[in-house]
Amino acid sequence: MKSISSISIVALATSLCAGVAHGQAQTPPVEESSVVDPPAAANAQGEIIVTGTRRTDRTVLESAAPVDVFTAETLQTQASGDMNNILRNLVPSFNVGRFAISDGSTFVRPPTLRGLPPDQILVLVNGKRRHRAALVQIGGGALAAGSQGVDLAQIPTIAVERIEVLRDGAAAQYGSDAIAGVINYGLKRNREGIELTARYGQFYEGDGENVQIAANVGLPLTDAGFFNVSGEYIDSKQTSRGVQRPGVVALQAQFPGTYDGLRDPVQLFGDPQVEAARLFVNAGLEVAEGTEVYAFGNYGVSRQEGDFNYRQPVSSTGRNAAGTGNQTFGAAGGIFTTLFTDAIPGQFDARGRPVYSATGRTFNFNSLYPLGFAPRFFGKVTDYSIVGGLKGEVLTGLSYDVSASYGQNQIDYRMTNTLNPSMGPTSPTAFYMGSLQQRETNFNADFAYETDIGLASPLTIAAGAEHRREAYAILLGDPASYAFGNFGLQTVQRADGTRFVNTAQQVGSNGFPGYGPDSTIDQDRTSYAFYAEVEADIVAGLSLSGAIRHEEFSDFGSTTNWKATGRYEFTPAFAVRGAASTGFRAPTPGQLFTTNVATAFTGANPIESAILPVTTAAAQVFGATSLRPEKSKNYSAGIVITPTASFSITLDAYQIEVTDRIGLTGNIEIDTAARRQALRDAGVQNAETLGRLRYFTNSFDTRTQGVDLVANHTASTDFGRFNTILAVNYNDTEVTGIDTVNLLGTQTAVIDAVRVGNIENLNSKWRGNLTENWSLDRLSVTARASYWGKFTSYAATADGGNKTFGDDVTFDLEVGFELNDQIRLAVGGENIFDNYPDKNFRATGQANQNWYAATGGTVSGSVYPDDAPYGFNGGFWYFRAATKF
Repeated sequence: MKSISSISIVALATSLCAGVAHGQAQTPPVEESSVVDPPAAANAQGEIIVTGTRRTDRTVLESAAPVDVFTAETLQTQASGDMNNILRNLVPSFNVGRFAISDGSTFVRPPTLRGLPPDQILVLVNGKRRHRAALVQIGGGALAAGSQGVDLAQIPTIAVERIEVLRDGAAAQYGSDAIAGVINYGLKRNREGIELTARYGQFYEGDGENVQIAANVGLPLTDAGFFNVSGEYIDSKQTSRGVQRPGVVALQAQFPGTYDGLRDPVQLFGDPQVEAARLFVNAGLEVAEGTEVYAFGNYGVSRQEGDFNYRQPVSSTGRNAAGTGNQTFGAAGGIFTTLFTDAIPGQFDARGRPVYSATGRTFNFNSLYPLGFAPRFFGKVTDYSIVGGLKGEVLTGLSYDVSASYGQNQIDYRMTNTLNPSMGPTSPTAFYMGSLQQRETNFNADFAYETDIGLASPLTIAAGAEHRREAYAILLGDPASYAFGNFGLQTVQRADGTRFVNTAQQVGSNGFPGYGPDSTIDQDRTSYAFYAEVEADIVAGLSLSGAIRHEEFSDFGSTTNWKATGRYEFTPAFAVRGAASTGFRAPTPGQLFTTNVATAFTGANPIESAILPVTTAAAQVFGATSLRPEKSKNYSAGIVITPTASFSITLDAYQIEVTDRIGLTGNIEIDTAARRQALRDAGVQNAETLGRLRYFTNSFDTRTQGVDLVANHTASTDFGRFNTILAVNYNDTEVTGIDTVNLLGTQTAVIDAVRVGNIENLNSKWRGNLTENWSLDRLSVTARASYWGKFTSYAATADGGNKTFGDDVTFDLEVGFELNDQIRLAVGGENIFDNYPDKNFRATGQANQNWYAATGGTVSGSVYPDDAPYGFNGGFWYFRAATKF
């Protein structure tokens, strides 16, 4: 696999040389009769594609780079209503985890494609760039840490006519982010008819009840246009796959009767509770022959909620992890401390805060939460966009598409069943913690022209320009959500006049401190781009293309990238193809401007902890430099085999080299006099109180190598029509370089061995699925077997160390029956044999064992890893009804 770049270049050269050598051999074009017309769930190999090419006559099999096409019928036979899960089932190199109790990553899931993070995947809708989610992933696992991508869950399946997944770098064609690939959603355009679907399902465990209701309506817009509306409502209940915490088991055994009222388990690990309503509109009107005014957009609101970790009110003693002895499970630190509430008039400590009397009244949050508490975390995601444009063709044959778009994503955070411990008795129990907001405005002008210059096909010349403005904002939370109350670090005076500092109380809304004035921002950046592309069949059977793109960014300068592709068809049954390109990903506004100041603890002492932009003096003291774009080199080489009109095989090898990948530094502790003085010397305003900081930086380099295999076969027999699809992916990522930062003269690595291990091994290297679609008259069956290779999760030694999780196979099945031409009923299941990943026990029998034999879970009650490739909820069954009229 080390020489994939050479193979790719050889494939391009082979295409060119073969085309020249056989320039007189007139290879016949593919006839219409040879194009496979697969059934509903097929990967549509004969479909004309619009992603990865600006020609208007290219099919999946004729593409110089691998492209998957999935139809609306395919999407509507999937068990899940979440677009992330649907793509995971259909595209082997696409993966997404389910992160329970992981802040915003629970609500905006971070997918990966070919082992690369979500912000290296370009997402288009009707060929136009989709705006990002507002969340910068901090808790979404090692592969996505620090990334800011698109929230795919906002796109309902009922609105989509087809999905094209380009598995190749395309930054020279589409701009920033198109490193791992491009996902293009084509919206429905029908101008008549109504489609309704309703689905109910739940997991075998009896939870996670899921209701999905969707509708699509096509309306005429005069006699020359269409107005298509799609709506979706989803109500999905929470799941629980954890066990009781060992500390709670010890509480109930040590204090019988007192804590019997605690829920079992006391906190829920699983999918969050979700209620979402989404609307998509797509419209077009022909205002002159060949000229169309178009518009499309969306509005969606989703409300999600889940548990945070349980706060234990008192210490308890119970069995240790190995079951060989006892251990103490402590009360939640910085919460259930006895506070002194009578301030001594006229007495203040060195910080100017009141001094309290040790002989006065006291307060303990045990009186408010006698059984302890698990904060309940809420996220409201509001997402909308509008795109409008004019496209057509002038008499000279020049086609054009001029458009403007605006998109916005906002996440509002709330929390209940919690408190701000530093506020003492006056603390609220519910908080609004603030919002994150991403705004994007795009202007595009694209032109294409076909001209006959004596080649085997007309030469397609494309060119265009783009202007983008991206803005990122952090909006203020309730004052109580971030307040450092008088009890955060309480000075208490005894009767004899001596003083002591009471145990520090945690600061801010417990579980997720709100965004305070030091965190709020509203910043933007602009960019301009110009591109050109040419493509043609040079001689019969030989297609070549080239693209170049130049971009100017207001915050880091310019970049120029190129792409070249070639495909040569030796015979109608065999072709070779290859591509080579450079790419880039500009730092996102969130990575550039994220500011988060919160209170953390070193032992019992509260410290001010911050994530700061690289432009701040405090970050620059400790080595921060301006962020640079990530750069990539993509190479691919493949073969296309079509022995018959009903059988095709594509095999593509690829290599993706990414340098200067962006990530957060580790914690930089302000724990020495020299570091404190360095902040003072730099004029940092909070030099006296800042205790810890991190910032984004260009952190490391990676090389990803892999192979994609897709085989498609269709057979019409007396026993029905069969369509078989085999899709296999091998993907391996290696960290090839680690950057360092200068911490007052000491060069320190940005990422540690745990992060490196997870980048390289947290995704399954082997993934595959075998799908069989069978139909006869009104009966149809879709069956899928999915293989998930083993993966290794790295962790610190104190947390149990590394663990390899075994491979597995899951099976999905749907049986459908058409009552008549309008009504179809289906019953199905996902993971029908109820498989679960290996349990997350580590270091068995050792001092650092993370697994409690008495409860069958970790100290927090979790059982399965967040990164399990097919989730950890087990089997799911559903019933669906659909009608069209």
